[in-house]
Amino acid sequence: MRTRALAAVLVATLVAAGCAGPQGPTPVAFTKIDLAGAPVTLTPFGESLLVGVRRDGQPVVPALLRRDPGGAVTEVPATPATPYGNLARWTQVDTDGTRLYAVGGERGGAHGNVRWSAWDGTASGVGEKRQAFSTFGGYGAGDLVGVVVTPSTPAIVGNWENPTGGFDIATWLPVGDDWIRQPSAGTALEAGRDALPFPIAATRFGAGIMVVGWQFANGREEPVTWRSTTGVTGWTKTPLPAPSPGAAMSVHCGQSDCYAAGRLNGSLALWHLTGDTWTLLPDTPTYPVTDKDVLPAPVPTPTGVLQLVSEGDTLKALHHTTTWTVHTITGPTGKPTAAVAIGPTLHAIVGDRLWTAELDSVR
Repeated sequence: MRTRALAAVLVATLVAAGCAGPQGPTPVAFTKIDLAGAPVTLTPFGESLLVGVRRDGQPVVPALLRRDPGGAVTEVPATPATPYGNLARWTQVDTDGTRLYAVGGERGGAHGNVRWSAWDGTASGVGEKRQAFSTFGGYGAGDLVGVVVTPSTPAIVGNWENPTGGFDIATWLPVGDDWIRQPSAGTALEAGRDALPFPIAATRFGAGIMVVGWQFANGREEPVTWRSTTGVTGWTKTPLPAPSPGAAMSVHCGQSDCYAAGRLNGSLALWHLTGDTWTLLPDTPTYPVTDKDVLPAPVPTPTGVLQLVSEGDTLKALHHTTTWTVHTITGPTGKPTAAVAIGPTLHAIVGDRLWTAELDSVR
């Protein structure tokens, strides 16, 4: 009887242990950073972080803040030159380490189109450079994706009407205070009857620019990248591996490789560029992504890549090395819209707040 009792206790213990299962990945704790304004963009600036914020109801709505490695925040004065510049929401801010360039926009006018503004300056202050209405507006205007600073030139990326139908991907270069649109005809940026391009995000890669988005071709939506070799020259188009319809929606490039995040058939997808070849990361955890969502750019880690996503109001950190690990995040709730790493610190915009975490807590 004693032997049977001991056996029963042992079985019960084993069953309980089996039901408990192994411990899941350690949650990642985020810390809220209070700012004077709602953050909308994040840009590394040396060891500091540039945060583009929006101050609704203030005399000047767009503002730039610089947060140094010690956590001190100083303002980079922003001086608008037009009524819509005064109301702009930052689309993208970029830098070569000295000069700052920014693009912003706000809807207005009889048709409710976005009225774009272009800015540049230094850490001492940025100013809007007034443009002719036809520079970014008018009959053939499309949207602007943002601004990218390459070693040879800053460039604005967006799209513009193709004379025969659809929209080309377009680029603008600065000439003095003016931004001049460059021809897309005869390049990989040109729209055609077989493929209509739709750029979503852009960043510097090497001496050129990496643009990600999608094209309508072969009767479906296909994820695509466009890459220049130097500045806005030498463009090539590369369809991404895609077993189902989708789009690339954000991108991060290092010195020798890139990661892009997007959606395939309504679910999260990530791609990795090494050399000249893009591969689809396998077995990505299933999270819904729609064409109305904003995906933060992937963040490289010492051992792989990190992608922030939301599941309802719960934030998740998906980390890929050779396999995927899913971390729950404590602190913020809502949808993440931007993420960058500077040294050991991860910075993220979730909802209308800035949050930080230690990158090595994600394993």
